[in-house]
Amino acid sequence: MTPFPYSIAADAKVAEAVAMMKDHGIHHLPVMQGHELIGLLWHRDVRTAQQLGPANDTITVGELCSPDPYIVELSERLDLVVLEMANRRAGAAMVTRQGKLAGILTTTDVCRLLGETLRDGAMPPDDDGDVA
Repeated sequence: MTPFPYSIAADAKVAEAVAMMKDHGIHHLPVMQGHELIGLLWHRDVRTAQQLGPANDTITVGELCSPDPYIVELSERLDLVVLEMANRRAGAAMVTRQGKLAGILTTTDVCRLLGETLRDGAMPPDDDGDVA
């Protein structure tokens, strides 16, 4: 999980989101309306808006983002979160602590954790030496 992720206001323009993503090397931006998490802006959403050319100058992040992101409490069990991400085909989960944005868990984070777990020998190969 990436703790304390950057976020952006729903009324911000796409150009501001592009600059923030580029400056910080990120592909996801939680979208806030006041203190409420209302959506998730993906890098692919931004690319789509950029294809509109000058028309994208009037689009706000709130209009472009994916609404109703998958939100979980920090105390939720990781296995349940990961399985639900798979069921929803969600590329990310917004992690909150007492209702406030605390982090973002992406499929990249999950793959990294799985790779480290496998490397550390938590899941040995089967009898043939193959990974199951």
